[in-house]
Amino acid sequence: MILKMNNIDCHESLWTPCEDILRNFYEKNYAVVVLNCRIDLNVDHRKLLNLWTKAKLRITVDGGTRRWLKWLEAHEYETNNTVKPPDLITGDMDSLPPHLLSFFEEKGSKVIRTPDQNQTDFTKALRELKTHCEQNLIEVDTVFVLADTSGRFDQIIANINTLYKASEFLGDKKIYQIASNSISWLLQAGNHRISIPENLRRDKEWCALIPMGAPCIVTTTGLKWNLDKSTLNFGGMVSTSNTYSGEPYVTVSTDRPLLWSMGIEAIL
Repeated sequence: MILKMNNIDCHESLWTPCEDILRNFYEKNYAVVVLNCRIDLNVDHRKLLNLWTKAKLRITVDGGTRRWLKWLEAHEYETNNTVKPPDLITGDMDSLPPHLLSFFEEKGSKVIRTPDQNQTDFTKALRELKTHCEQNLIEVDTVFVLADTSGRFDQIIANINTLYKASEFLGDKKIYQIASNSISWLLQAGNHRISIPENLRRDKEWCALIPMGAPCIVTTTGLKWNLDKSTLNFGGMVSTSNTYSGEPYVTVSTDRPLLWSMGIEAIL
């Protein structure tokens, strides 16, 4: 049974994204989504290709299709039977040349046009992910999203907004946004335990707790600057440029959804 204390579940969610991305993805039911951002993850290209290959579902979003193809060509991968094509290509297709769309259609990719301009292509892609999994009885509990955080600030904020909206239709699926040297995801109201690899603790890599949606009351352990029922809000305190105390886990208790972001350069 899950008890309630001050409107927060006593159940604790465990997060192990660093281990999952680099090693444990073979054991996971996950999808990969490639957004229309540069792919500049500073990891062995073979590991990224393995992450793609072993996924239960592979989605490229509009111009992300071209970005993925460009990444494959840059690492001298042939776009034939050696590399699996996207299962789905979604978006309003305003950033994808028609010849590339035809190229992947011929290889078996399903193209889903999503013209609704009231939602971002990222949000629409996650909705199509849900529909495709339900229709094809595919079990996915984690989504790895390649979404570099450099460039246009408005798109960065829009991608974070999608994390907030996704819980309405994806439930408790874990969605990780992976950039060149960081991972970000949303912690829902409740208790969380985040695994911190030794290299990140040793090198005092940065981490942050950011109250994007609304003020949050937060308690933590395992950080250099911990919080004790502290209120995080814009115009007040925001826990950026934090780091680790040396413990293998960080725990976070929050009364509202809260964005967690962490640098991962030391493990790449």
